[in-house]
Amino acid sequence: MSDKIKKINLNHSFIFFFIVNIFCILIFKYSNLNVSTILCLLLILVIGVSHGSLDHIKGKKLLGLFNLKSTYIFYISYILVSGAVIATWLLLPSITLIIFLIIASYHFGKEDTQFLINNRSYFTQTLYFFKGFLIILTPLYFNFQETIAIFKLLLIDNEIFYLSLNFIETNKVIQLGIICSTLSSIFLFLKNFEIKNL
Repeated sequence: MSDKIKKINLNHSFIFFFIVNIFCILIFKYSNLNVSTILCLLLILVIGVSHGSLDHIKGKKLLGLFNLKSTYIFYISYILVSGAVIATWLLLPSITLIIFLIIASYHFGKEDTQFLINNRSYFTQTLYFFKGFLIILTPLYFNFQETIAIFKLLLIDNEIFYLSLNFIETNKVIQLGIICSTLSSIFLFLKNFEIKNL
């Protein structure tokens, strides 16, 4: 990827990160501010990436690594993996949800940052995880009871999971996670961002 495209993507990520943080500060300061669900949905649909729509392209690249040309292999594997996830969910819902949230955190942190960083160290991978963890923690922070209600729909009668959520709420784990996420985002941006490009 050319340096010019990297700079454009970096500037876009930095500006979006800056706007989201200002938005969060306003919500903290004016707690009675009613954020419309429709507005949030529109922002996700307009600005967000349509996840899954490019999976077939990634699949072709993955098949190329194994010198396979048939896209049917990718689609069959894709369906089998999806079926395995559903079966695991039915058998071990709590563990599957926790693994999903961990993978989602890493995925969200890596997707909009990896094009900037050539370093593949464990430290960088950890920063990706904490950066993306903010997306998981934000609903818990702003709408804890509603998020728990969703978890209850997903995990019927799972005492251990609810006890862990209670521990998270009472010991300020969410706030600590948000601080770690913000610091990891700032570190990743400052390490690769040149202010003159803004």
